[in-house]
Amino acid sequence: MTDIDKIQLRTEPYESEEARVLLDQKGCGAVLWFEGVMKEVLADGTRVSQLDWDAYQSMALKSLNELRDRAIHEFDLKDLILIHRIDTQFPGDLIMTLGVSSERRKGAIAAIGWFMDELKQLAPLWKREKLVEGKERWVEGEPES
Repeated sequence: MTDIDKIQLRTEPYESEEARVLLDQKGCGAVLWFEGVMKEVLADGTRVSQLDWDAYQSMALKSLNELRDRAIHEFDLKDLILIHRIDTQFPGDLIMTLGVSSERRKGAIAAIGWFMDELKQLAPLWKREKLVEGKERWVEGEPES
């Protein structure tokens, strides 16, 4: 498997187990997973019926692979994988899976949060929320505080 296969943008649903086989875990003491699932009710109480994801795919893959390389070097990771859907999702659907492996937990834990914040700010991925009351809105990526 090449490193290019470690970052995937998919237009079809997938199972968590598909991501697990992509991550090199040999000799690692820390393996962490983050799965993003579509929420129906946002923090402000807004109800969302559907998410539509879009991407400038070639740029997104380039950007995400650069982030992957940075994370591996800055956090001393053995590996990092990402599968992200770029299609329509509904409440409860799996949107993305991020996995990291490392000899030690500290770098792996820090890498998950860092990668998610960077992904939301830098990757050319766009999300449109379709609200239960019929309105639609595009969402800008901002890291969580």
